This record gives sequence, C-alpha cells and structure tokens, in this order.
Amino acid sequence: MHFSKKIGLISLLCCNAAYAGGYLETREAFNFATDQHELLLRLGYNWESGAGIMASNAYNTEKLDKLKHSYNEIEGWYPLFSLTPKLSFSVGGLVNSKSVGSGGAAYFDTKYSFTDTFITIARYRYNHNNYLTKALNDEYDHDDTNEYTMYIINKITPKLTHIFEPHYYTRVNDFNSANGKDHHWELTSHTRYRINEQWMPYLELQWYDKNVKLDAQAYRIRVGFKYFF
Repeated sequence: MHFSKKIGLISLLCCNAAYAGGYLETREAFNFATDQHELLLRLGYNWESGAGIMASNAYNTEKLDKLKHSYNEIEGWYPLFSLTPKLSFSVGGLVNSKSVGSGGAAYFDTKYSFTDTFITIARYRYNHNNYLTKALNDEYDHDDTNEYTMYIINKITPKLTHIFEPHYYTRVNDFNSANGKDHHWELTSHTRYRINEQWMPYLELQWYDKNVKLDAQAYRIRVGFKYFF
C-alpha cells in the first residue's frame, strides 16, 4: 500500500502561482531486489490555493518483456489553515485499485518553513486495504498500516531541489512487512531540476528495508519527468 506515498507531497510543493496548472508525468522504476521494472503515467492539476488532484496508472513491465497493469489511483489534497506565515496544515486522501482489490488512505500534514529554501513537512497517514488477507494467526483481516513521514526539503537553487524522506510503517493488525517484522523503514532521496516552465526531470534513490524471502536489501531507482501546461 505504499506505492504512492510521496507524490502528493511533491505536487503540493509545486502549488503556488508559478506552478499552478496541469501537468503530465511519466516515471520508470527499477527494483534491484526483484530485478523488475515499473512504468507510471500520471495526469494532475494544481490550484493556486495549494489544493491539487492527480490520477495515476502504473504497469509492471517485469524485465522489460511484459506489460501488466499494476494499480490505478486518484489522490487529492487541500490546505486547511496557517497558524503563522511559517506554520500551516493540510489534509489529503486517495483511493486505489489493483488486481487483488481496492484500498485508500488519508493523511494530515504539518508544514514548517524555516526559510524560503528550507522546509519540513511531518505527515501521518493511515493506509487501508478494503480486501482481506490471511494474517500470521491464520485469520483473514485488513493489512492496514500507520505511516509516519518527515519530508526535508532543501531548495538548493531556484531550479534545483532535494527532498529527503524517511518513512516509518507499523502494521495495524497481525501482519509482517517484507523484512519479517511488524514495522519497517523506507528512505528516499529525491532530486529534481526545473529546466524551464514546461519541463522538470527528477531522480529518486530508495531503500525500503530487507526482503527476507529474497534475502536481499530492497533498493529501487526511479527516473521521471513532469511536463507542465
């Protein structure tokens, strides 16, 4: 249920007068633990108010020899209020579907701008699966998670931005993550470059804990771009 955890934030950071409007996005991902690829296509729109919406379709291309639908998703977010010019709050949510069933999530963000170029966002998100999965106790239950995230945004130049994202997950019911525990970490380093008003490529390097079944550390690289219109 973690496949889209960070995209809403990245779009939220673009929601100002200079970035308001629609965009198209495509992204290629490679998972080193499973030796598989994934292709994502997305259409989104940001309002000047800070609200936004996007629709995504992802496909598992395995070893670039197949094209299987992975999931589709609709996500939206909305700014609530600001206590000070530096401190603000927003909410968001999403619904998704994949071959095994549907699900959704809701989240709450606390944003603090230390400066115009250094910003942090603390997020709590609850991830829910509508379908039942066999748990460790051999009963069927919802494999839901609590997700705690800190986004550390550093606008290095007007065009170059780096975002470091530590995510911590805990299982709500009697399930384990791929690392064999009821909790796990995911770390992401996201770097993007705004070439001009239309084009913004980006690179993501991710570590999402150990996969005990594969006996390997789980690493992933994502390369993509957005086209604004």
